[in-house]
Amino acid sequence: MNKEFQEYTKKVLKYIGIDGEESGRINEDIYTSLIEKQQETGEDDPYKLMGDPVEVAKEFRENLGIESEEFIYNSSGKYEYEYKSKRKIFGIPLVHIIKNRSSFGVAKGIIAFGPISIGVISMGVVSVGALSFGALSLGLLIGIGGCSISGILSVGGLALSGFASIGGFAAAKYFAFGGYAMADIAIGGVTKGIVGVYNQSASGTYLFKSPAKINEVMYAVKEVHPAIGNLFSKVMEFFCSII
Repeated sequence: MNKEFQEYTKKVLKYIGIDGEESGRINEDIYTSLIEKQQETGEDDPYKLMGDPVEVAKEFRENLGIESEEFIYNSSGKYEYEYKSKRKIFGIPLVHIIKNRSSFGVAKGIIAFGPISIGVISMGVVSVGALSFGALSLGLLIGIGGCSISGILSVGGLALSGFASIGGFAAAKYFAFGGYAMADIAIGGVTKGIVGVYNQSASGTYLFKSPAKINEVMYAVKEVHPAIGNLFSKVMEFFCSII
């Protein structure tokens, strides 16, 4: 057996990403093709005989009906991985994944995962989406990350939101919980808001030093927001109980 041909065949199979009987058949096909081309040309280098293993794998994947994948070189010359589903919604890939890319590639999909990701559900170092998770997270609805900004709920070291935030520094319109919390209703170490439940210092109209009486806090909350629902009341009670 030709060891170089075997190693080449293994690389192609790796990039195709299949196993089982189909893998064995393809392995035999590739190896047989190399032997035949070697006999025809006298060339011993499998790369010259068949080309880049990635391109060969792509051709096999297309023939097998497997969705699009790409392997790219990083600065050390190793292959890295990108996946983009053929299925699209409004022209956008259902799934787009970029992994271990040395350059900051952008993943764009309904579900997106990459160094920079943009999607409905998005995960990345820099992430933008309806539901966003990342070191820097920008979420239309929810953002979770080191620094998160969202329309409804942000969770992170620095959390900013139009509705509610939870984090080291938490700021929002209606509710915030954190080391420093700023909102209409603020709960934390240091608070700034209309209603504040604190254990260090606070500024506002209705201030309660922790441990506070829940019924008194909730009376003040309903003075500020009379339409508050039962679910949010329970959430408020929970956060008041843990500081």
